Amino acid sequence: MYLLFLASLALIFILNVYVSIPTLWLLLWIPAIAVVILNPTRKATMIIGMVCTVLMVVAEFVLRQNFIHPEEAVQLLVTGAVGWAVFLMASLSLIKSRKLIKRLRGLALTDPLTDIHNRRYLELYMEKAIPICQRNDDPMTLIIFDIDHFKSINDSYGHNAGDMVLKKVAEVVKRMIRHSDVFIRTGGEEFIILLPSCPLQQGIKLAERIRKEIESTSFTYKETRIWVTVSMGITEYIRGQDLHQFIERADQALYRAKNSGRNRVVAI
Repeated sequence: MYLLFLASLALIFILNVYVSIPTLWLLLWIPAIAVVILNPTRKATMIIGMVCTVLMVVAEFVLRQNFIHPEEAVQLLVTGAVGWAVFLMASLSLIKSRKLIKRLRGLALTDPLTDIHNRRYLELYMEKAIPICQRNDDPMTLIIFDIDHFKSINDSYGHNAGDMVLKKVAEVVKRMIRHSDVFIRTGGEEFIILLPSCPLQQGIKLAERIRKEIESTSFTYKETRIWVTVSMGITEYIRGQDLHQFIERADQALYRAKNSGRNRVVAI
């Protein structure tokens, strides 16, 4: 695209050598818009716009090498103004469209309540993570947990209280995990933490810290303290597993944690 921009500039120079028509410079804005498509930002728009305008004016003086008549000068100014207007409208429209697409893409992979990733993001992530893990023989640990007796929280205090608990639990976890870890809400009160490059024993220590931190956190809704605990199942990736098998194994550990009294971490 950048080569096209330079080639178009050279072509317009050649045309102006033989045909001195200022309006030919309008052709320069076509590849300029194409450049903005590659980098749709306001900064790029301003830089490309200024470069095109300066090149147009300077080139006219260099090519003509004589005095520009007032009528030609006016025509050149009108050409520049029209080019700027069309370029700005097209560029701003591109920038707005790109931002909208990016936002929609983010919404498709993000849980709107807790602002963390959703199950779809996990599936896309694991399509790449599992082959890398198998190729490099790199440990990967998965924690699955849910909030104990969450239904009774909703029944006793209302769904707004339940939403508050979900958001606050997510905030606690986000503060405690690494930037490289993947945190997902799979639905309802269930969450997954994927720990790449993390062996099981290290994952168990993190899970215990998270469990204790949630247990000691004050969850208050309308001046009422809500006691919140979580049950956690954890497992390490076994070579050859797919995502479903990986999650199923962690889910078995979570089931054991619930059956053995809740508010605990069980690893298998």
